Amino acid sequence: MHYKTHIKYFLFYSSVILISIFVCLFWGSFKISFTETLEVLFSVFKKENGPFSIGKQIILNIRLPRVIFAGLAGAVLSVCGVCMQGITGNDLAEPYILGISSGASAGAVSAIILHFFSIFSPFNIYMGAFLGSIFAMGGVLILNGKSRDPVKLILMGVGVNAFFSALTTYMIYSSKNEAQVRSAMFWTTGSLSGIQYADLILPAFALLALVIIVLLLNKEFNLLLLGLESAVETGLNINRVRFAVVLVTSAAVSVLTAKAGVIGFIGLIVPHIGRKFIGVMHRPLILWSAVFGASGLMIADTFARTMFSPSELPISVVTGLAGAPLFIKISKKSF
Repeated sequence: MHYKTHIKYFLFYSSVILISIFVCLFWGSFKISFTETLEVLFSVFKKENGPFSIGKQIILNIRLPRVIFAGLAGAVLSVCGVCMQGITGNDLAEPYILGISSGASAGAVSAIILHFFSIFSPFNIYMGAFLGSIFAMGGVLILNGKSRDPVKLILMGVGVNAFFSALTTYMIYSSKNEAQVRSAMFWTTGSLSGIQYADLILPAFALLALVIIVLLLNKEFNLLLLGLESAVETGLNINRVRFAVVLVTSAAVSVLTAKAGVIGFIGLIVPHIGRKFIGVMHRPLILWSAVFGASGLMIADTFARTMFSPSELPISVVTGLAGAPLFIKISKKSF
């Protein structure tokens, strides 16, 4: 690709991200002017210190970390969707549908209510979410076996999702500690409220790890476009690729779930639209998915926090309203 084309893509993707960030910082229940929002952004780049107005404090201390986290989470979930669809050969595969998010949620809730993984404190919730996601993804792949039937894979995912969702609900209802119940309920619906700057570190590393694994396995992913059987005939070690992808995607999803709860359908919506616009080759698709996944979840979270202000909708409600119809549409075409 010519360097001028690279520059065009860079400018386009950068514009999408910057415009999304600005709109989400500007838009909220507390009215902040267009010019004040711009001033706050410029003050960040100039590293200016206070005194700040109430509007500036709201943007810097509440909205900005939340918007950045939403961007990182959207990028991670979208790239996870591309990776899972690549190793399964199924365009419907994504963390929520295959039950990985529910597994991570169950693991996080077990750490809160049953005090599992307390030896890993203060990272016990992250460890619970990680092991839960590993069990869920591993369970789907084992139950699916060597089957190439896309319907079977989705059905296995639905079953695993239902199991871990039921397990999470059981643990919540079995607890007699109200504080634990309130904390655990958060993981069943998804929310980005209360996000702070310190919460951005792990999602940033998760996104970096995903990008690295995709770049390293770019050739293998493109071989999988030929079909699993054809890819194996070329000498591809499918088990090695699956192991690497399962490990990294499970870790990435667990990091997000431990902090934000279950967020569905982002990994389905964005890659599907991306294939329509830029094709199926994985390197450009990953970049598209990361950028528009970030933008999409930032906007979805802004809807969630403003539609019924001062109350907030769970973010999974917004993503579900957008993603469920698309899931049905793809299913009708595929099966």
